[in-house]
Amino acid sequence: MWRTRISMTELAFLVCGLLIIFVGWTADFLGVFEFASAPGGHGSGTTFPLRLFMTMFGVSFATIGVGFENFPQILQEGDRAKRYIVAFLFLADGSLHLYAFNDHLGDLFPATFFAVFSVLQLAAAFIIPYTRFRLDLAWLGITAFLILAYIVTRTMAVWPIGVVEEVEPLGVVSKLVEVLTILVLVSLMRSERTASRPAVEASAVPNR
Repeated sequence: MWRTRISMTELAFLVCGLLIIFVGWTADFLGVFEFASAPGGHGSGTTFPLRLFMTMFGVSFATIGVGFENFPQILQEGDRAKRYIVAFLFLADGSLHLYAFNDHLGDLFPATFFAVFSVLQLAAAFIIPYTRFRLDLAWLGITAFLILAYIVTRTMAVWPIGVVEEVEPLGVVSKLVEVLTILVLVSLMRSERTASRPAVEASAVPNR
């Protein structure tokens, strides 16, 4: 049976994982002002390893509660496991976009873009495993849009940015996470469609 309410254990670890991500982001954010200017691109070579570590540490910590509460069910229900994977991928990508926000503090449009999408993705991480509504197409559309936006801004100058953005490690990792998110989402949608087909066919058979 699909559980639509998060357990206290899951919530505690998820919130703590998010706090770890916020601690890393806050330190990075304050570092921007310490150096008196935002670095170009999505992070320099010196900050990238720490950003990646804090992101993975936060996401990994958040998974502990899910594993503790749902390990047997996850092994038995592939769709449930995929939904949790999508949620954690959104959590990871949202945290990476927080760092991208730091890198674009001097540019209003990119900073706003990353602020909006990072908050949206972090919020989605709390929603995806538990909502009764199937918003998989929405999650798929958001992720595909982010990949498309990255490709376009790295190949041509678009308004209102006006320059061709550089390809950097943080952006590449973010796109890898998003590609993986799409693959898991497509697999989830296919398996759920296959599972629902027998029920639809059974309901279509007239009672005798």
